[in-house]
Amino acid sequence: MKIAYIIVVFLCLFSCNSKPEGVKMVTVESDNLYYYMDTLTKPFQVMFLSDTHFTIEDERGRDFYPYTRRMGGAAVEPENYGISNGNDNSLRASLEKARKAHVELVILGGDIINFPSKASVETLYQILEESGLKWVYVSGNHDWHYEGESGEASVLRNQWQERNLFPLYQGNHPLYSSVVLHGINFVQIDNSTHEITEEQLSFFKEQLKQKYPIVLSMHVPLYLEGHNIDYSCGHPDWNKAHDPYAEIEGREPWPEEGHTPTTYAFCETVWNSPSVIGVLAGHTHTRSVDFYRNKIQYVSGANRSGEDVLIHFIPSRL
Repeated sequence: MKIAYIIVVFLCLFSCNSKPEGVKMVTVESDNLYYYMDTLTKPFQVMFLSDTHFTIEDERGRDFYPYTRRMGGAAVEPENYGISNGNDNSLRASLEKARKAHVELVILGGDIINFPSKASVETLYQILEESGLKWVYVSGNHDWHYEGESGEASVLRNQWQERNLFPLYQGNHPLYSSVVLHGINFVQIDNSTHEITEEQLSFFKEQLKQKYPIVLSMHVPLYLEGHNIDYSCGHPDWNKAHDPYAEIEGREPWPEEGHTPTTYAFCETVWNSPSVIGVLAGHTHTRSVDFYRNKIQYVSGANRSGEDVLIHFIPSRL
């Protein structure tokens, strides 16, 4: 059952000199985010969700059993092949909610599955296609990771994106993509290694040249002061000395030197651009809303717990 939350409303009125492009007001009511914009002629809805952590396995995953026991639980036991861990029910419920709300795009923000098994990917793809909704996918740090498999994160991500995850990208580039709806550019950047590549930064700068308002979706939240290491993309303490998860996640530690200059440059580009009207992320499993430099970062709670965020774009009357 979905937990009932106290409704909290945040109003952000922007000055004429600093407002994000087209935005008159942003309002948050629990798991609804409202943009009132003077550039729109009709209202529309988009949904963002992340961290479903869905698992289903079959005999094709037998060789990966040692790498899947912690995240997969009972679903990876041979006697349970074909039986899901049940988290797909939360995804199905969110997609049905999206359908009833006439959502025009569902953005899957990563960690939808627990590891890149063929059975999980195929089942996820089938669920999404059967929903009849338009959707885009960006991976999270678990989607492509078999715990205990050796190798550098970026190499493993590329390997599993090409081997098993590729149907979920629907022909889009796995590390970045964009969809324009009603004059708003929905940009997806894969920061599931907690870092940004030069190619991704270049792509994002090209999107800025299009002059559309941008809603940026990623798995890992951008660092903001006051948040812990889970807001790791651009976090100044993201390095080997402050990595609390390497051992339990069975992976190489974060690099001793921390982030690359490219990652920091990307974060600054996002926060400094008036074209960016919002950032959507997951990863932390806890809902959080921040305003910084006149833009919002909305971090969604875990979809496995029934969470998602419905984003309403409404023509402003102000």
